[in-house]
Amino acid sequence: MKTEIIDVLSWAAVFDQGLKSSDVLRYLTKKSTIEEVSAVLRDIDEFEQREGRWYLSGKEYSRVDYKKTTASATRHLKEGLPIVSKLCETSSILGVAITGSLASGSSVEGADVDLLIVTKADYVWRVRALAVYLEHSARGDTRICPNMVLDRRDMKLRPSVYAARELAMMRPVKGREIFEEMISQNPWFLKQLPNANLSPSIELTESIGKFPLWWGAMRLPVLGILAEKWEARRRISECRKESSSLESVYDKLRCIGHESEHRSRIEGRMVEIAMEVSTHERGLQ
Repeated sequence: MKTEIIDVLSWAAVFDQGLKSSDVLRYLTKKSTIEEVSAVLRDIDEFEQREGRWYLSGKEYSRVDYKKTTASATRHLKEGLPIVSKLCETSSILGVAITGSLASGSSVEGADVDLLIVTKADYVWRVRALAVYLEHSARGDTRICPNMVLDRRDMKLRPSVYAARELAMMRPVKGREIFEEMISQNPWFLKQLPNANLSPSIELTESIGKFPLWWGAMRLPVLGILAEKWEARRRISECRKESSSLESVYDKLRCIGHESEHRSRIEGRMVEIAMEVSTHERGLQ
């Protein structure tokens, strides 16, 4: 279990963060219990505890003010949730979850409210247009970012350490049952993180803003389908032309705008840190 815990803490170290014992268990790739995890953390020199969080011994961390980052995440959620609540009012959206740093409850100033949205059949690109409209028409500094919009018919994700931990961390705000279904459609998730489950939901707040006049037209049976085809055709072409990321996917059923290539960058850095720990350990033997 030592190697698996090193991997988990190496992931956290990418963000200069430590983890509580319960979070180490949650992101562990081996089936275990909190008692077993706590015993290994206490008994092995490669791990050290500071202020209730576990870190890799000998690894230099930039100091994180958790009170500040928690307060930042809380403020950004408070500012962004009214817009998200408005988005959730349409029946064309089956599920919405907050992902990224705000889902973890710790963020830097200026963080976006990253969203994973699941739509009814043939609504991906219309819903994305609606989300962008509501974001642009809202006041305040916090931005909502619909970086994953999926048609319910295709909720399968590419297996990876990054995707598994994003799924475990996401916080549903609408359609929790849809995200339970998503996890069941990605059986690799529980193989990757056998101690994890879907995080608690976040309650919606009073919404702000208005739907644009064109949204009603976009939901009409015939006109709506034509609008979806038109919006999909032009946006897919535009996004693919502008994209330089191998992690982004733009097609009729999926809009996954991972242009920053977080997965490969974070997973690569995690491996580097884990190797540094192993090298340091061998040097002490």
